[in-house]
Amino acid sequence: IMPNDREEILNTLIHRVNSFTDGYRQNIAIFGEPCMGKTTLIKNLFSSESLKKDSVIPIYLEVKIEPFEFCAKRFIKSILSQAVKSDPLLTAPKDMVLLIEDLTRDYPKTAQICTRVLQDIERVKLDEAFSFMLDIPSVLSEETKKRCVLILDEFHNLDNFALKNPFGTIAKKIMIQKDTMYMLISSRITFSLRLVNEKLALLFGNFEKFFLKPLNIADGRVFLQNNIKGIALPQAYLDFISSFTGNRPFYMQIICNEIERAVFSKKIEKDDHLNIIGHSFMEALFKRNGILNQYFYNLLFKISEGKLLSKSIAVLIVLSSENKKQSDIAKAAKLQSRDVSKILNNMIEMDIIARNGAFYRFTDRLFRFWLKSVYMKRISSFSMDESVEESVFRKDISGRFNIFAQEFEKELSSRVVELFKLFNNDIIQLNGKKHKFISFANVEKIEGQDKNRAAIMATNGRQKWLCMIKKEHITENDMLEIIKDSKELKKNTGVNRNIVIAFSGVNENAYLLAKEAKFWTWGIEDLNVLMELYGKPHISY
Repeated sequence: IMPNDREEILNTLIHRVNSFTDGYRQNIAIFGEPCMGKTTLIKNLFSSESLKKDSVIPIYLEVKIEPFEFCAKRFIKSILSQAVKSDPLLTAPKDMVLLIEDLTRDYPKTAQICTRVLQDIERVKLDEAFSFMLDIPSVLSEETKKRCVLILDEFHNLDNFALKNPFGTIAKKIMIQKDTMYMLISSRITFSLRLVNEKLALLFGNFEKFFLKPLNIADGRVFLQNNIKGIALPQAYLDFISSFTGNRPFYMQIICNEIERAVFSKKIEKDDHLNIIGHSFMEALFKRNGILNQYFYNLLFKISEGKLLSKSIAVLIVLSSENKKQSDIAKAAKLQSRDVSKILNNMIEMDIIARNGAFYRFTDRLFRFWLKSVYMKRISSFSMDESVEESVFRKDISGRFNIFAQEFEKELSSRVVELFKLFNNDIIQLNGKKHKFISFANVEKIEGQDKNRAAIMATNGRQKWLCMIKKEHITENDMLEIIKDSKELKKNTGVNRNIVIAFSGVNENAYLLAKEAKFWTWGIEDLNVLMELYGKPHISY
């Protein structure tokens, strides 16, 4: 089952590809942090029953960090295998040269241009090879009378090849090739978005942008329930896994696999839920051969460019241990402020961390936990006994679950009251705008008539903030009512800042009404950013 917003994106993509077969082209760019399911989305797109498969040839290429020659040869193989697949009369020999020879009979121009690319590579004319390589889909389309969708996964890596201007070349091709649809995918959001907006902002052939976000709470539960066979975990445990993994499908899937393994091998009793969770995280995240442990080691190696004692690693380790402001990070890492600033900006560019005003935080919560509770523990450990360390790790997970479970039991408004009490005159950026979160002398819940929403009043001298919380989706009428009630309260209490927390999202018109009334509107994501910055578990209901 694909979650809702992904369902929506998938349906839009199916519609775009089907429209393309009818002659209307809309290029696509899909952005999302690693492990969000971008490649899975593409697989689901081209295996969908609703897609006009007979009229389209998908050509998929993952752009890796490798010599350009390898990339070009994989690209040609991908194209040739798709040509074979879409023509039942052709069989696929393993060897690329034989495959090109086979193609010559039916698709002479495609075979010719593939050969030309290989020749240019031999002559080390890489820019020419790249230019002709991008022409292959167009030529194949002409000969097969089918339209080609060119999918470049991790397209930002084209920047690593010894090519003069790869994105300028792509831009030119897009303008000319009306019968090739471009689908660009990237996990380097900051960098790639800039590429699309600056280098690929074309009058004809512009890109429609999609952002794949982590799963929301309800979809996370459904995902886990569908992927854990043989055991029904209570909601608090499902929400803990979702929250702990940052709702990233790849991480969640790995934990699901470990849970199934533990239950089917009868290592742990089915109803010993806490033990199952501790064991599964240990297998995936702590064990040396654990999939997520290896994944994070590789990520760390990439960040530090192979130097595991680098200043970058020092900054990340310090950031993983509650130091969230630049001055605190510099002090704890014993580094010059100027060096720290450079490293932090570089990490933002790589999407490893995000900045919210004066605060810095990890974009990937599980990576932060791994740095602090696995990598650092391993570095500073004197024990030769792995089982002792495993037991400490499992206790850590249990402790985190118990804190999460206590918070889980609390009412939503109580948790927001606790959060407001932690504000300390900090400048924080939310929704692209910087705000000062003042220190409040008094924060309390206001008892109101409406059972569907809660209200909180936070005061400090003349500063009075009124926060309205609604669990259900906020419609236009809801917002009009909230604004009306807030105005009533303002008369009596002199409120000078209004906040609306839309836990299940907000209708677009309702959002505009709030903006017009100068109300801040926070979604669950904004609220959880604040929760994280102030060291509280994420909220999920």
